[in-house]
Amino acid sequence: MTTFNWLRRLLLRQQLSTVMLVIVFTMITIKLTTLYVDANMDEGQWEQFKIDHHCQPQVAGNGDRRLSWQCDDGDIYYRWRQQR
Repeated sequence: MTTFNWLRRLLLRQQLSTVMLVIVFTMITIKLTTLYVDANMDEGQWEQFKIDHHCQPQVAGNGDRRLSWQCDDGDIYYRWRQQR
C-alpha cells in the first residue's frame, strides 16, 4: 500500500503531463534495451547460419561495401550490423 500511496501523492503534486512523459520515456528505454539484447543474441545464430548456408557477401558497384549476403538457399539477407 505504501507504493500506491506514494504514487497517488506524486500524481497529486505533479502535473499529469510530467508523469506521462516519464512513463513514455521509461517504456521507450525498455523497448530499445530489449531490441538491443535481441539483436546481440541473434548474431551468434547468424554466424552459424552463414556457415551452414555458404553465404557470400554481395558488394556494391565500387566494391567497398557489403550490401547483402547471398546464401545457397536462394535468398538474399540484409544484415544491419554487417553494413559499414
